[in-house]
Amino acid sequence: MSFFLPVLLFCVFATSFISGVMSLGGGTILMGIFGWVMPVSVAMMLHGVAQIASNGTRGLIYWRHIQWPILGNYFIGAGLCVAVFTWLAFIPDKIILFLLLGLIPLANVMTPKNLALDITKRGTAIVCGFLVSACMLTAGVSGPLLDTFYVKSRLDRFEVHATKGVTQTIGHIIKIIYYAVFLGFLDQATESISGWMYLAVIPAAYFGVLASRRVLTR
Repeated sequence: MSFFLPVLLFCVFATSFISGVMSLGGGTILMGIFGWVMPVSVAMMLHGVAQIASNGTRGLIYWRHIQWPILGNYFIGAGLCVAVFTWLAFIPDKIILFLLLGLIPLANVMTPKNLALDITKRGTAIVCGFLVSACMLTAGVSGPLLDTFYVKSRLDRFEVHATKGVTQTIGHIIKIIYYAVFLGFLDQATESISGWMYLAVIPAAYFGVLASRRVLTR
């Protein structure tokens, strides 16, 4: 595994850059890489740390554009989802993980065109919080699904970036807590990957987002 660590750090940087420009996609690619080379539970937690840094940086950079009313309704749905999953104590295997990673990017294609999924509406935001959190806990990512709730809204690109950055940051925090505390995989995570790796992905993600800022502005 030590041979792959520099490669994994580059992947964190590159996928954070992708997410910083497009507001989706990078996390899905990174989850596929982590899920391929390490156990699902460990991949979920390491991926969560990297994505907290990536999405959190986006939220900080564009904090003036955050749409707080959306977040309040979103987290109502997210809380309901976490309660259900904690009760079920569901753990996905690699087959489910990669199946979902392949299906989630098709969320916009599979969504009926006449279905008005506008994140700015209270009920829609609650449903979004539940479904997106469910994807987060089973596939480790939810960006493409989350994006379907934004494409029909009137939010501008910076408002989308900022608000999605906060929702995804909290979602990955929930994911780490779910696997580390509720399911008890903390020991496995620290035994499989050295502790410094969890720290190293933070600056790698940060500089990836920072590098994307100029591209997004242009």
